Amino acid sequence: MAINKKFKENIEKFNMLNYKDRIIAAVSGGADSIFLLENLNELKEEYNLEIIVAHVNHGVRDTAKRDEDFVIKRAKELNLKCEVLHVNMDEYAIEHKISSEEAGRFLRYNFFRSLASKNSKIFLAHNANDQAETVLFRIIRGTGIEGLSAMDFIDRDLYRPMLNIKRDEIEEYIEENNINFVQDETNFEDIYSRNKLRLNVIPYIEDNFNENFTDSLIRLSQISKSNFKFVNKITRDLFLKNYKDNKLYIKNLKDLDEYILSEIVREFLKNEINTLEGISSKNISDVVLLIQKAVNSKINLPGDLNLILSYDYIYLAREIGKVEIEEQVLNLGKNKTHFGNIYVAKSNLYRADDNMISIDANKIKGNLKIRNRRDGDKFMPFGMNKYKKLKNFFIDEKIDRYKRDLVPIIYDDEEIIWVVPYRTSEKYIIDKNTKEIINISLEVKDEGN
Repeated sequence: MAINKKFKENIEKFNMLNYKDRIIAAVSGGADSIFLLENLNELKEEYNLEIIVAHVNHGVRDTAKRDEDFVIKRAKELNLKCEVLHVNMDEYAIEHKISSEEAGRFLRYNFFRSLASKNSKIFLAHNANDQAETVLFRIIRGTGIEGLSAMDFIDRDLYRPMLNIKRDEIEEYIEENNINFVQDETNFEDIYSRNKLRLNVIPYIEDNFNENFTDSLIRLSQISKSNFKFVNKITRDLFLKNYKDNKLYIKNLKDLDEYILSEIVREFLKNEINTLEGISSKNISDVVLLIQKAVNSKINLPGDLNLILSYDYIYLAREIGKVEIEEQVLNLGKNKTHFGNIYVAKSNLYRADDNMISIDANKIKGNLKIRNRRDGDKFMPFGMNKYKKLKNFFIDEKIDRYKRDLVPIIYDDEEIIWVVPYRTSEKYIIDKNTKEIINISLEVKDEGN
């Protein structure tokens, strides 16, 4: 069987594969995921790949067992290992008060990442039509230029080699090569938001307004991605040039274009509180207006935060001792927390940057957890041989009092492991006796469209 030309071009263009990579291939059994699996298998020998087929039985369809059996059988025929997860996404959605779509996505990605040890790569079968639907869905919900960029070919540990391959191209390849797949009947039922767009909205627009509407949405995504990268570089540079000691100096910013200024404000808030969750577009507009008027004042923001304009800079303040963020257990994979997404992964590689640490897995006692500071907290900072009160550490590091309640504290059943992102504990460092590594990273969350 010949590999799909576009698929291979994408693999090479984005440098998606290295020799002896370990691949987690998300396979539902449908045409898209089987296209992904068959093409990855065509590259198996060339790259000496270890491919693990990952299938999730969501427990909501009578034919789910048929799909599971099909995927297991095909993996066996290709001599590939297959891992299966059984869940009930509807029950999970009710329990966690989220939509079934959100529940299914969370459960799938959590499962894929639980398999992703040894620096694995997770390959997903999102195609060009999925990209178009994502753009339209975000337009309907309300989004900015970053949201219009939609999905990336590579996003951290996620790889999407089919983003520019349309559904009819996939079906043509499947038919030409006489490849079997299973059909998810719910794809033809308008019971989910995505399905309603796919089955009703997009066909209506193509029939009545623009027969190339899907292509238009894809182009919009590509243009938005390029524009966002350009704008983001400008705003990030301006932010860094005018930011010092937790203050954003506005003298050189207040006369900027309103959009550029709003993006700088978003950078400032993300830098100060790690997340834009709960911060609305109106909040951003209010801050922009405050800067433009340059009159000493303050704005109340969600989370008991006050943004204060004083002379020629703005800064954030809050009531001291007012916030206590409840502890949360961290599991392998992606963890949604108050502070943003926390990723926990087993690895054989040491990694460290501004928002990531590597620690000795065998030194962890009990569960990994996250919260903010508590009275009496202490830990042994990296490079020291004695404990230090967290309060004194904050003072020495010149961390403003109003910001201390927003600092994530990652710890186990006995003591603090990481004061994020400032310092790791000496007691959890990797040494010559380390046999297993745990990587922990913080992904700053941005939901302030």
